[in-house]
Parts: sequence; structure tokens; C-alpha cells
Amino acid sequence: MKKSFIPLICATALLTVSCADKLEIPQKGVVAYEDFYKTDEDAEGALVAMYDVFAQNIARPNGEAIICPYIALFNLPGDDVYAAGEFYGDNDFNGQINEFRFDANAQLVVSMYKGFYQMIYGANLVIDNFSGNKADTEVKKRAVAEARTIRAWAHMMLAIGWGTPPKIDYLLELADKPTNSDSQEELLVWCGKEALEAVADLRERTSTADKNGTTYVTKGFAQYVAGKAYLFAGDYENAEAALKPLVTSNKYALVPGDRIRETFHLVGEGNEEYIFAANINNNPAIGDWSGKIQKTTWMHMDIWGWRTDHCAGTPSLVRGGWGGLGVRADFAEDLIANDGYDSYRRKAWVKQFDPEVLYEMAYPTDGEKTLEEKKIADDRGIKTYLYGQSEYLQYKRVSDNADYDNWYSTLNVLIARQAEAYLMYAEVAARTASTADDALGLQLLQAIQTRAGSQKVSPTLNLQDVKEEKRFEMFMEGCRWADLVRYYKVDNDQTVINKLKDNGKDVPQLYDTYWGEVKDGAKTYPKTAEHKIVTVMQHPNTGKKVGFDKDVHTLFPFPGAAVMAINPNMKQNPGY
Repeated sequence: MKKSFIPLICATALLTVSCADKLEIPQKGVVAYEDFYKTDEDAEGALVAMYDVFAQNIARPNGEAIICPYIALFNLPGDDVYAAGEFYGDNDFNGQINEFRFDANAQLVVSMYKGFYQMIYGANLVIDNFSGNKADTEVKKRAVAEARTIRAWAHMMLAIGWGTPPKIDYLLELADKPTNSDSQEELLVWCGKEALEAVADLRERTSTADKNGTTYVTKGFAQYVAGKAYLFAGDYENAEAALKPLVTSNKYALVPGDRIRETFHLVGEGNEEYIFAANINNNPAIGDWSGKIQKTTWMHMDIWGWRTDHCAGTPSLVRGGWGGLGVRADFAEDLIANDGYDSYRRKAWVKQFDPEVLYEMAYPTDGEKTLEEKKIADDRGIKTYLYGQSEYLQYKRVSDNADYDNWYSTLNVLIARQAEAYLMYAEVAARTASTADDALGLQLLQAIQTRAGSQKVSPTLNLQDVKEEKRFEMFMEGCRWADLVRYYKVDNDQTVINKLKDNGKDVPQLYDTYWGEVKDGAKTYPKTAEHKIVTVMQHPNTGKKVGFDKDVHTLFPFPGAAVMAINPNMKQNPGY
């Protein structure tokens, strides 16, 4: 086959699993393939291009969605959030996922599936051209190891989300039409082995202060990938072996409780808890719309920001948005029951509208207002309504004004942090017989609980405590739906069914009677002289099939038009 070197940032935008023919499009003025991949400098250049492709496909694959599919797709089908917005149907690509009314052509599903394979293609270019006998320098070996780890991570996320996606460990040729992997477990085990085999040739983060060491693949990230892949494969002993060097490393640490929220904001970027993040470099030489913002999550941050244009005022430190994500009250109440209302974690993760948002957060117009004056002030409260919001607002990932160093944010996209590694280790320790593992697992579980400022600190290691702790700690970090499905399959844990079967049937809408009377069916809340927050449940999907179906929604569908319609070798997941 005649090959030409096609710059990765262009070539990967052409790839889908079953459209390999598009890789054959010739370009003028390019360097011949056989003349490019030779030197250490070539290896570094190919690696930089791979990371560029990775960053763009983590943020917004090909600009196909105005929200970051990676963050959205794995968070929205959970038991802790609502898809919200200005009204029902606003940014409905979110609502489809949250309410389980999506099909094989859902925008977020298609975007992220293709995005993962574009990452894999970028990694395969590095691996194919610098591995084996061509890996004759330490730089080339390291480049291959970093690419193998990225490829393993992308395959792992595909396996978690889609079950048996194709394993693409080579550069596709024109006639290739890949088929499903043999099993989810087989693919996950392969991911674990790939990541572990890469460890020897990777760099190590130098210390907890090494911010640069969180922006490229290190030994720590490879250990994280291997541990997570083995955990999801049910291979707990190998998961424990992979994670132990990471969780006992002095290169990473939990941030203190009073800094717990910073990890998700610009002020905490690259802190001691970071393992790996997609690096968003604010390069002034690149125009805003010429490849820069395509690798940022600014629009995602806007969508999930508070709907302040429906309010009378905005707290000073918070940047407003489109109100696209709501917190389920039962999650917030369970978090409070577990942690206590005043825990570091509760205050960093969710805010109660009354009193915190109404009175305790500072407003630009506050001056010397007393609490009694704030209660009757017209510079706060909800002037119309907040659709999809309970009395608790998501605060963990709501953008602060300080997150924007321009009209958009260049916050790196966090992929892995040490808290998740601690909780994964605690789980595998709880699932295995080794008492030594139990001691370390308990120590790590208690470290998470203590850092959170939780009133609950487990005296012994048990699986249920680990599950609950992960539910609270990893809120909105893409873990919950995947974990609930896994618990159902491994433990016959019915939480995924009980908590998700009614998603989309009842959605809260928040009002403030200070601004006028509110009707809830036959009931009326009269206008009040002071701010008073009331919740009215909406029923936006009456007559529609919504909610989690255990025979369908344990996996996402393979994209219909993009894959299934043109690749007869692929078998669709059940129910789609």
C-alpha cells in the first residue's frame, strides 16, 4: 500500500471504525511516509500530534457537540443528576441520555465513540512507526509506551461503555471492516496488560509539585489504567498489583479538605492529586476559532453553569450559564446524611439554594446588608423558574469567574486523580482475601473520608462502605453509571434498576414566591414578602418510554448510521 504522512490533526478527523478508505485521501506537499518516521525528533513530533488529537477528542470531537461528550456521556445516565436547561428539550442531547430515551444515532454517543477511535488512530501511528526494531532509542521507546497507554485507556473506556467494541491495535487498511471484540472482559484484560507493559519505558512524575508531570502519560497513569481495566474485568488480584505502586507513591497526594474543590478549577490545575489531564495550552499563535477553543470545554462549562439569567442576581464568584445540569435531591440528602451538612465535601460539591445561594454567598450588591435585609432584597432569588433544578445546585464543576483567562477557559480536562485510585484499591481489597490488602484498603478509604470532613469514618473495610464513598467522592466524574452497571452484573446489586427506572418521569422546577405566586396543579403558593423557594415537579415525558431498562441500558449502542449501516461485520448491542 502506498503511504503518505498525513498530519494527525487532519487525518484523525476522517476516521471512523468502518470508514478506513478515507485514510487513503492523498495530500499535496506532504512528506513521504517512509522519509518521516526516523529520528527522535520525528518521534516527539508524532507524539505531540497524538496528544493534540487526544485533547480535541476529549473536549469536542470534530466540534460535533457544543458540550464535552466525554464528561457528559458518562455522567448523565446516573442516579445523582438531572438533565436541565431553560426548559424541557433545551440541549436535548443531554436529556436523551439522562432520561434513557436515546437511540443508536444519539449525538453524544456517536461523537464520543468516534472520538475514542480517533485517539486510537493517533496512538497507532506512533506505535506502528516506532516500535519493535525501530525503537532503537529511549525517546522512541518512551513515545511508544505513552501511545500504548493512551490506546489502552481509549479501548478501556470503549469497553466500559459499549461492551465489545473492535480492538484496533494496528493501522486500518482500505478493506478492513473490524468486528466486535470477543468479550468485554477479554478486551479489558488486554488493556490492563498493554498499560502495564508500557510502565518500564515511561517517565515518572517527579513529585507532588510537578505540574508538568500531569500533562503527559507517566508510570502513574499507566498503573491507573491497568488497575481500572482489571477492576472492570473482575480480575481483582491483578488490579491490586497494578494499583498498589500508585496508591503508595509519594508522587501523588490528596489535597487537604479546605482545598477539595480546587481540583476541578484553574486554581488547582496540576495539583498534588492530579494523575493525568488533557493539556489545553493557550497558545497565542493559534486563533480562537483555528484550533484553540476546539480543544477546550468552555461551552460545556457554559451549559452546566447556573441559569443566572432567570435569577435576580448572580453571586460574585460564580460565572453564569445555561443551567443544563441539576442535582437530584435524594443524592444531596444522602450526601448530607453521610458527611454532615458542614463537611468540606458537601459544601464543595452542592449548594443548597436556601440559605447558601440566597444569603451566604456574596453578591456584588451586598454592601453592608444584614440577613433580614437580604430576605426582602430584589437583587437575589429566582425571578422566573429553574427547570431541572432541585433545591440543591451543583457546585463542584460550576465555573468560577477565575476559571476564565479569556472569554473561554483553558482548564485542562482531568482524566485521573488519586482519590479514584484510592477507592479502586479499597474496592479490590474488600473483594479479595488478603488481610494485608484490607489494612491498606481501609487506610485509603479512611483517608478519603477524613479529607472530606465526613462524620462517617469506617472502622473496618467493607464493600458497601466503599461503594457509598465512591458514589459521593466521584460525583460528576464519569464513574457512577459505569459502577452501577458493574455492581449489578457482579453483585446483583439492584441499585441501578431501582434508582434509574424512573429517570425522566418527574423533573423538578424551582421557584421563588417572592417574585409571584406559584401554581402546582390545584395547589397555589402565594406571593411572599420574603424569598421562599418552592419545588414543583414537572412530568415532561408523559406518554413516552423513559427510564433505565436492564435489558438495554447497561451498554451504549454502536452508532447506527456511522458504523452499523456500513459495516456488516459489527453486531449491535441488545435493544438498539
